[in-house]
Amino acid sequence: MKNLFSNIKGDAFGGITAGIVALPLALAFGVSSGLGPSAGLYGAIFISFFAALFGGTNTQISGPT
Repeated sequence: MKNLFSNIKGDAFGGITAGIVALPLALAFGVSSGLGPSAGLYGAIFISFFAALFGGTNTQISGPT
């Protein structure tokens, strides 16, 4: 439990950075698919959620790519 919160500042910074990068990328994927930007956002949110829930490691960042 000690190591769980020892890197919280770096983890938060990494998550925010990944979110800033993923947002325009998800919008672009939605527009390029022809379904609109909201489809890209929904896809990025659900894919990231399921990737974090069912797999990965401590250092994995899941996004729309």
